[in-house]
Amino acid sequence: MATREASLLPAPKVVSDGISWGSGYVYGFRVLLIVVSPYAKAQYISHTTRDFGSILKFIETTYNLPSLGYADAYADDLSDCFSLTQSPITFQTIPAPLDAAHFINNKRPAVDPDDD
Repeated sequence: MATREASLLPAPKVVSDGISWGSGYVYGFRVLLIVVSPYAKAQYISHTTRDFGSILKFIETTYNLPSLGYADAYADDLSDCFSLTQSPITFQTIPAPLDAAHFINNKRPAVDPDDD
């Protein structure tokens, strides 16, 4: 990201105290997580550092399952993003400017992603 806002983000978390689980682990680039659920807190933004194991940890915690013992064991369980006792939020369709047929019938050639 080259925007001014991106430069204000803190550096990724580094676990490097030499004794904790994952010492030497660097979180690296950030990945957006959008929580979609009838039990998600409406208009809520979490500022908790997550791990890819957080999704698995949420499932394990919700259904009282044992940990698989690696990334999920020390991950946050996303519980701050949900209110499981609230009445389910009604699904609302968000209208899109293009319908599915536009993408199904698109004959433009595929272009390789700019991944350098």
